[in-house]
Amino acid sequence: MLEVLKPSAKFVVNSALSVLPAQARKRFKEYHELRYWRGVTAPIARDLAKLEHERAHYEFFFTRFFGLTADDYAGGAILDIGCGPCGSLEWANCARERVGLDPLADHYRKLAEDKQAMTYCSASSEEIPYPDGHFDVVSTFNSLDHVDDVVATVREIKRVVAPAGRILLIVEIGHAPTPTEPHSLDEGVVEMFAPEFGPVSIRRFGVREDHNLYASLRHDVPYVEGNPGVVAARLERI
Repeated sequence: MLEVLKPSAKFVVNSALSVLPAQARKRFKEYHELRYWRGVTAPIARDLAKLEHERAHYEFFFTRFFGLTADDYAGGAILDIGCGPCGSLEWANCARERVGLDPLADHYRKLAEDKQAMTYCSASSEEIPYPDGHFDVVSTFNSLDHVDDVVATVREIKRVVAPAGRILLIVEIGHAPTPTEPHSLDEGVVEMFAPEFGPVSIRRFGVREDHNLYASLRHDVPYVEGNPGVVAARLERI
């Protein structure tokens, strides 16, 4: 339901929810996150062809979309923040370690019945339970505006990236806040990773009418200044 509300309606809904106790807001957010992923996993459950198609989607955005190949991940450790249940890192069998992190990860795994090689970590992005410099690549695809605390999440991402590591960012900008996407970010989000990390590339995209963000990126929908859009950035340590 929330996905099809107009921006003005989203603002009203979010304003009403903002007066609820924190625990009630959290439960509401978790309900809608799980509802979304149930809708994603239901059509591909026990359908190997559809599942492989879903994972090819992930591989494209981790590699060709950012000008990378699977070789760039060989022998490294990858962390995918806001991973979902569908095996976002299953394609990266050349990696030393691949971890999907989400506070609802334990619930997500119950939605996908297949065995997966990647590890799921049920934890918040504000307190990533790994040591400094542990990961060679950290990705946050359509998840940074979903977290509880953007500043704390960015700080943790920078902490766990290895000295020669990189960050891959895809984030929606300029949208009205919602219970599941409580932050309205702008293009300045890339600057939050400075001074430790600088952009190798930054691209802006518009958003299709059906609000399919990944299709918007694949089809290179033009960004219109002042409208909601998507920023995609590849960042490396300076």
